[in-house]
Amino acid sequence: MRLSRVQVAEFSTFASADMSFSPGINVLIGENSTGKSHMMKLLYTVLKSIEQSGTAKSVLNIKMKEKMAAVFRPDDGKVGRLVRRKVGRDTARVIVECTKAGTAKFSLSTLGNVKAEVSGWPDRTKSIFLPSREVLAMFENFIGTYQERLLSFDETYFDVCVALDAAPLRGPRGVAASKLFRPIEKALGGRVSRDGKRFYVTLGGAKMEAHLVAEGLRKLASLAYLVANGSLQENGVLFWDEPEANLNPRLITRVAEFLQALAESGVQVFVATHDYLLSQKLSLAKEFNRTKAPMKFFSFTRTKEGVVAEEGETISDLENNPILEEFAKHYEFEHQLLLDEQKRGG
Repeated sequence: MRLSRVQVAEFSTFASADMSFSPGINVLIGENSTGKSHMMKLLYTVLKSIEQSGTAKSVLNIKMKEKMAAVFRPDDGKVGRLVRRKVGRDTARVIVECTKAGTAKFSLSTLGNVKAEVSGWPDRTKSIFLPSREVLAMFENFIGTYQERLLSFDETYFDVCVALDAAPLRGPRGVAASKLFRPIEKALGGRVSRDGKRFYVTLGGAKMEAHLVAEGLRKLASLAYLVANGSLQENGVLFWDEPEANLNPRLITRVAEFLQALAESGVQVFVATHDYLLSQKLSLAKEFNRTKAPMKFFSFTRTKEGVVAEEGETISDLENNPILEEFAKHYEFEHQLLLDEQKRGG
């Protein structure tokens, strides 16, 4: 099962959006506050609500509202605040389609009323949302603490810790998983293991507590373990918010390679990024047929009427690319400095 399309009206920053997805990698770019994370959280909320509650309307209405409040964390849990802000009452509407003719619809009023309906949905697809801040170091005792106390973390952190809590697969499924996490262990330069409630990363033969390892490496270690325990599997969906955070350029290259391997193995990937290297590495792999993973690129731009989304097969197909625009300005600035220095020297 793959997500194939989403139609959004009056939700969050979006007045209207209609996006058709790739079954492989989907790269979302745009300036801050244009809704990249909100779009991924919206899709994740729909998938996770169905995964956890099924498709019975009476149960799904309750679960969708609860999950939306937990993932987006509006003030006092008032999900009606997720309807696009303007004068007067309104209703947000969302339609999510999958590749096997399944459809999930829901409406959300400013009063917080949620009405959800699912038809033809093929299965309870597993999905993982990786926030920009890694969770391996905070895993120890996080699940129990989150359940007992009010924390400032949204529920994506809790969900990924629950996923990490599962033991690695064994038997044929474990063998299949090992083929997938080998590329990321290569990128990591070591392996990840768990002893009790604490994770360890072995690098160069030295076994170190996860919280003593650099955050960028902990991100890769988390992914390796999620693959090893089956949380990230064929026909699953990965949402990753700003994977570039705290990663050096060499690791960004490895992440681009791993995302392609993940998509080629049957995982659908959604990535929101501000990183030039990551977006370009993926686009070039697509443009020059260096990967079997299908891809699409999306640019979110804020207008007076709300955020609009454009899409392309490669990043060069996008009319609005704030990442490239800022790099072009930087190179022009650098060039001008050199010209000015030459004039002074002349």
